Amino acid sequence: EDDLRKRGYEMGGARFARGEGIWFGDGELYFACTNGGSKQYGQIFRYQPSPAEGTAGEKSKPGVLTLFLEPNNKAVLQGADNLTIAPWGDIIFCEDGPRHARVRGVTPDGDVYPIGQNQYNSSELAGVCFSPDGSTLFVNIYEPGITFAVTGPWKV
Repeated sequence: EDDLRKRGYEMGGARFARGEGIWFGDGELYFACTNGGSKQYGQIFRYQPSPAEGTAGEKSKPGVLTLFLEPNNKAVLQGADNLTIAPWGDIIFCEDGPRHARVRGVTPDGDVYPIGQNQYNSSELAGVCFSPDGSTLFVNIYEPGITFAVTGPWKV
């Protein structure tokens, strides 16, 4: 019977719906669930690995999974997808789903703010990332395959 995921959720396990963007650095892992949450508008999770990750010692010092963002409000978040961490520590993410998809940022305190919006067509934005020196944000329009380079000044 296909019920393991249901039983796990009933016992307190996390449910991930359409996991997409992922970023790891500075000892933390962030990932997006495009259709996650009670209203299926999307979620962003943070996983802080155990110092003993992957060993028997992990049982006594487990990693920590946190639901970082789930506003259940389409005006704030709809379809979190690809994401990256900005040089100043905020999460920058693309949305997959709404017409005129957006690039948004979220501070470590959970405040969401706009960066840009696809006014070209109704395709999703994807592949958000920064240049190695942190001065340029790159983002793509999935169809027809256009890449934009956005320069700051960025909050530091």
